[in-house]
Amino acid sequence: MMFSVAGIVCDARLVAGVLVRNSLRSPPDANRAVSSFHLPCFRAGEQEKLSSTNSSTATNGTNSTKLDLGFYLGVYGGLTAATILFGFVRNLLLFSVLVKAAQSLHNSMFNAILRAPVRFFDINPIGRVLNRFSKDIGQVDSMLPWTFTDFIQVFLQILGVIAVAASVIPWILIPVLPLLGLFLFLRRYFLQTSRDVKRLESTTRSPVFSHLSSSLQGLWTIRAFGAEERFQNAFDAHQNLHSEAFFLFLTTSRWFAVRLDGMCSVFVTITTFGCLLLRDQLDAGSVGLALSYAVTLMGMFQWGVRQSAEVENMMTSVERVMEYTELESEAPWETKKRPPPGWPSKGLVTFDGVSFSYSNDSPPVLHGLQAMFQPQEKVGIVGRTGAGKSSLVSALFRLAEPQGKIYIDGVVTSDLGLHDLRQKMSIIPQDPMLFTGSMRKNLDPFNQHSDEELWNALREVQLKSVVEELPGKLETVLAESGSNFSVGQRQLVCLARAILRRNRILIIDEATANVDPRTDELIQKTIRDKFRECTVLTIAHRLNTIIDSDRILVLDAGKIHAYDEPHVLLQDTKGIFYKMVQQTGKQEAAALLEAAKRAYDSRSRPSVANGHAESADVNLVIFETAL
Repeated sequence: MMFSVAGIVCDARLVAGVLVRNSLRSPPDANRAVSSFHLPCFRAGEQEKLSSTNSSTATNGTNSTKLDLGFYLGVYGGLTAATILFGFVRNLLLFSVLVKAAQSLHNSMFNAILRAPVRFFDINPIGRVLNRFSKDIGQVDSMLPWTFTDFIQVFLQILGVIAVAASVIPWILIPVLPLLGLFLFLRRYFLQTSRDVKRLESTTRSPVFSHLSSSLQGLWTIRAFGAEERFQNAFDAHQNLHSEAFFLFLTTSRWFAVRLDGMCSVFVTITTFGCLLLRDQLDAGSVGLALSYAVTLMGMFQWGVRQSAEVENMMTSVERVMEYTELESEAPWETKKRPPPGWPSKGLVTFDGVSFSYSNDSPPVLHGLQAMFQPQEKVGIVGRTGAGKSSLVSALFRLAEPQGKIYIDGVVTSDLGLHDLRQKMSIIPQDPMLFTGSMRKNLDPFNQHSDEELWNALREVQLKSVVEELPGKLETVLAESGSNFSVGQRQLVCLARAILRRNRILIIDEATANVDPRTDELIQKTIRDKFRECTVLTIAHRLNTIIDSDRILVLDAGKIHAYDEPHVLLQDTKGIFYKMVQQTGKQEAAALLEAAKRAYDSRSRPSVANGHAESADVNLVIFETAL
């Protein structure tokens, strides 16, 4: 009651002050006096309102229900725990599926590479293969799972936000639907360019790997000829080309982001003015919800569209990996037809109308070869560059499938699996190949021999003392490609491996081309002693290594030009073999002629019936030497 009376008194004073102020232009002191009347009146009025509000609350409070804090806190805590649990399960499920998919892609590509024919590695540089296994697999392993998971999460959040906003303010769907169509159109327009740009960026990365790999392999030659600057300039050119493509991809992504931001700002502006126009139909809470959800929805919309486009771009890496999983493969490693036990027991090799080409679309390099290599026979194979000498060995190994038939001891090699055929043959190449690992693994990769046999093989090639001086002896780990051994020592290790295998077929491809004369003599002596009962095919450029052979096969443009004993071939002064001998120089040619005649006179010739000679168990050895 007291506050009511004070309010009436103050109202009266206020009215009087207003009348006086309106009738007269009072000085500042008068204004202060009026203000001094206003303040107590305002305070008294506010106190009266608060008092009446409190009494009303107290009166109505008897009918209100008390909130159960424990119930609501329990619900909130349960929702939080469920969110954590489902988030953990979601991440575990998604990443396990995506990682298993990446592993499956890698294994499929790796198996396809292992089964690819040799022609694939001739036409594809090593950088292109490394690019697939490094950058593309890295994208599939690390970047794609995160981006895909983020896209799924944002997409589900967008659906939830739209559902909640539409349930409160259905009008928000009016700008959302056309904006969704506009986003999808812009995304499609962007992906038409970005996918091709991403492929271009991945393609231009391969020459960088190829150039770096070849530079590291030939580093000694580069330094010897002082070509460092030239190779550095070439590397910079490859790197600049890749950087241009990568920068182009970044600019296209930024172009897309700027336009998404512009459309989002337009949407928020439309929503704001829409709330102003509908201010009579919406309360303050609905307007605040509409604006907050518009800002949230547009941020999610933009990020979701960008992440979906990024997933599409990263799928180019999956596309490139899938391309290598579908490579053409060699013949089966094993077939239902297995060779007989102990095959081959004689080493009789027959070429019956064999033509050979390295691919279906390339011209043949061998044309209808008809030749027979007798057991225990030493045959030299000569010819000018491109005559088909190495292709003959490729046909024997089935590096590509030949036309015609090749028989080994009467068994058609094309009917056998590649494992059954190739595991019966050993090869010592011109460039000896040693693998990173222990000396034991290089000598005996499949653990088929005892330590005593390994040491005996090393003794045969005079490497036992060298290996004994190593810190771990047989367990010493070799450097990459056996670089901690000289070329001659690596060649002797390959020879020791061939001795251990005791295969019926041994191929030595220019084994003495890059070694010193002492190592050359040691290799030739070991071959004569250990493979005395083998059929030897010597693919030769260095004629002094095959001049004492039983017969010589002369190839010319993929065809057999002549096939007879060396001394007989040298009697034909118009023949290719005679001209090759004369090109070595007068002194060397005279020595070769004398050696051929001496071998011809000392050779005992067994009787041969239909090209077959009866003999004991023999082996087949093929080796190729360089000029």
